[in-house]
Amino acid sequence: MVIVEYIDETFEGPSILPKDPYDRAIARFWIKFFEDKGSAVGTSFFHKSEKAKEEVCEMLKILDNELKDKKFFVGDKFGFADIAANFLGLWMGILEEATGIILVTKEKYPNFYAWRNEYINGNKEYLPSRDELLAFFKARFQAAATPPYSN
Repeated sequence: MVIVEYIDETFEGPSILPKDPYDRAIARFWIKFFEDKGSAVGTSFFHKSEKAKEEVCEMLKILDNELKDKKFFVGDKFGFADIAANFLGLWMGILEEATGIILVTKEKYPNFYAWRNEYINGNKEYLPSRDELLAFFKARFQAAATPPYSN
């Protein structure tokens, strides 16, 4: 995220960080939140940790509440905090499908679910191929589940 902030401050074009100091602080708060809480996402899928799964569900509850009556994390347009949530917007759905461990449902986290759909649909041209990522992770999880060859 430091590199994204550097690019934002160095190059011409519309800023991804809000101009308002308060909104900028809120964006940085969410970035720190994602950095602090995000490791539980990978742990819940790759290590199938129930404790990590509970941490992710708690995080999703907080995010769902934050996104109530909002389209994006800060303000009314896609920005820095939304970019920081990429691992939730794109990767988490792929890992859910690859493993069969479903953490996000429309019923349980409707606001986050709507944000995730908006994130994916609004950024398709910039995101890696979902089908290729899904095939990669399905193969990876299948290989991890297959016992090694023995004599």
